[in-house]
Amino acid sequence: MRFSLEAQLPQKIMGINYQQCSQIFCISLLLLVFFFTLGFFVGLPLLTVCPQTFTLSCMCGSITFMISFAILKGPQSHFASMMAGDRIHFTVIYLGSMLLTLYLTFTAGGAKGYVLVLGASALQLLVLLWYLVAFLPGGATGMKVWTQALWTLLKPLMIGCAKCQAMCIGRCVSWYASRFTFAES
Repeated sequence: MRFSLEAQLPQKIMGINYQQCSQIFCISLLLLVFFFTLGFFVGLPLLTVCPQTFTLSCMCGSITFMISFAILKGPQSHFASMMAGDRIHFTVIYLGSMLLTLYLTFTAGGAKGYVLVLGASALQLLVLLWYLVAFLPGGATGMKVWTQALWTLLKPLMIGCAKCQAMCIGRCVSWYASRFTFAES
């Protein structure tokens, strides 16, 4: 399975071998997660006040996503696959949803604008997921391989973050409990 996935990819892209391309692809996906996390945890609560924050974070995430696939497959090959006859409809919908989101962000206001921007952003994210399955070499099988590789890469980091968070919460609770105990006496 892995060998058939590697056979679909070019051996060198801009002087970078397959393993380096895979690493850059994973790093750019982490950057993508950062942008979408920023959008959802900072931009979404401020959507009614400043929809540009949410939209621009999602837009940067979408652009990073497209760049990551261009790095994985090669820029010319990726652009050619986007313009292929069976994928041109998807490309138009994807780019159209990005432009629609930007347009609505800067022109629509009030409650109606909030709903329109949220709807256009949801469309953009759905098309982005479609993009992931359609353009990832190997399709669903390739997505499983990449998911396992990302999990292997991120598992130690996630465990370390969880331990650090537990330690910080424990110290805050003990500090608060000691303050509360002294205040009663």
